[in-house]
Amino acid sequence: MADKLHIDRVWWRNVQLGEFYNIERYHKIPGGGGSLYIEIPGSMVRETLNFLNLSEDDIEKLPISIEAKTIGDSSRLGTITFDKKSGNRMRIVCQNRQQPNSQRHPAWSQTNRFPKAPDNIGSKAEAEPYFPKGGLRIFIARTKSGEYYAGFTQGDRPKNMQPNDPNWDLFSQGNRPPGGIIFSGGGY
Repeated sequence: MADKLHIDRVWWRNVQLGEFYNIERYHKIPGGGGSLYIEIPGSMVRETLNFLNLSEDDIEKLPISIEAKTIGDSSRLGTITFDKKSGNRMRIVCQNRQQPNSQRHPAWSQTNRFPKAPDNIGSKAEAEPYFPKGGLRIFIARTKSGEYYAGFTQGDRPKNMQPNDPNWDLFSQGNRPPGGIIFSGGGY
């Protein structure tokens, strides 16, 4: 039996189809442009800084990197770097898997069954068949001892999941919120 993780908080983000395309496609496109990161909208900045044990005044201290283990295989570590972005937003930098300095966390890699589009994907429309029906969410859990673990979920909410399950909000129905803190306190 695996050791129980004593989770303090879980931060999560819905990955949109356009972000999926941008983190999967070739990193250089004609004419430049295109984001190679996962955006954290302004509505999530306060929660994200708090999750990182920072206050809103600390945004000038960014970038900040954390080391996170992979859910299911804690021997696989990776760095996740958060940086500020214009318009009161943040981003998780260097997530395009084809760029030379990619910092894609191993939990968010094809080795861990994270969805993958072909290397030569050329548009959101071409990426759509590889994007999971029911959505794609990345998450980072912080344990009570201060360790971080990264993972992802994809698809629709499992039919047997109960509303009191701490993961219920990861699978919100209808107009999906961008993410946030779904769990604070307790343990798995």
